[in-house]
Amino acid sequence: MFRRVPITTVALGAIVLAGCSEPVSVSRAPLQADATKSVETSAVRENRTVQWNAIARAQTLTHAMSQQAGVRMFAYLSLAQANAAAAADDGVSVSAAIAGASAAVLASFFPDQVAYFDAQVGQAPDDDEGFAAGVARGRSVGADVLARAATDGFTSSTAGVVIPVCPGCWVSAPGVAPLFPRLGEMRPFFLSSASQFRPGAPPAFGSAEYLAALAEVRHFTDTRTHEQDSIAKFWARPGGFPVVQSYANQVASDEITKFGLTERKAARVLALMNMVAMDAFIASHDAKYTYWLIRPTQADPGIVLDIGLPNHPSYPSNHASVTGASMAVLAHFFHRDAAYLNGLADQAGISRIYGGIHYRFDMDAGLALGRQVARYARTQDEDEKEDPDN
Repeated sequence: MFRRVPITTVALGAIVLAGCSEPVSVSRAPLQADATKSVETSAVRENRTVQWNAIARAQTLTHAMSQQAGVRMFAYLSLAQANAAAAADDGVSVSAAIAGASAAVLASFFPDQVAYFDAQVGQAPDDDEGFAAGVARGRSVGADVLARAATDGFTSSTAGVVIPVCPGCWVSAPGVAPLFPRLGEMRPFFLSSASQFRPGAPPAFGSAEYLAALAEVRHFTDTRTHEQDSIAKFWARPGGFPVVQSYANQVASDEITKFGLTERKAARVLALMNMVAMDAFIASHDAKYTYWLIRPTQADPGIVLDIGLPNHPSYPSNHASVTGASMAVLAHFFHRDAAYLNGLADQAGISRIYGGIHYRFDMDAGLALGRQVARYARTQDEDEKEDPDN
């Protein structure tokens, strides 16, 4: 069991350190990322939280990183932004504090870009006396957040991990280590433990329920339509992002801009979304390496993959867990777009069945887990009842 560690010395309320078989219909077409789009558009310049989120998303296009590391980066970035905004009291520029915190955190994750990040912080406008104080305050907050990150237990090590052998057990790719088998040891942001909402066991290997789910995957791969193929491939790199959480952050940034949230409120939304996503990832890996369920292609070699196969057990779906959690948070804040946002998560989940890498029960368990983590996290947020102006 993991003891829940307070996120900060400030109040959590400000998020400061504190089944269908057809393609899912989404009310709006999935938003596309434009890697060539400047982060200095007029809409972005108005909100430094959104600007720095765009800078972070761009780094995931040019720096190789795992899905797990990508979610962690966004969690600490947005946490630092929210803390910095909350710490910017009278006479201190909120925008500058967010910039200072963002530059400090991103420099840790992308050290080759320090000069670029410093340049993005910019210089104090003539009419902004609190700029220098804000940058300094933000950098201090960023350092505090990075100190927490240094002791969070995040590791890709496989030390001490024993892969079980059984007819229904997952088998690692030859010569390749399992991906993040100890992610469940990472300290969560909100959960009391990685296993707090661990889903029940998947259908027993060889049971009628299991064989029906396996047959469904085989059916999709044998009869995959153009639409199903497109959905599978889109969500493998949503919006062109190799780090899937970048797309969730783009969706969030677009909602923030659409509804005109302030920098402080934007930081709160992104912090809650990204920390919840990390907790969902932790919880999903806890379950994966508890049940060690065989992948569909290992059970039926006739299944033809449409997308890449991650080297970890099948149940539950990470994609469904993390995207389900992220979109549940956004649907809470932007309730007018809730059907669209939750629809994106549903589509992300089923995309993995279309691609041949997951069973339907993987998707169902993942979506339920992610949404449960999101609901729980909101109960830990003292400011949860205050919705943004949307």
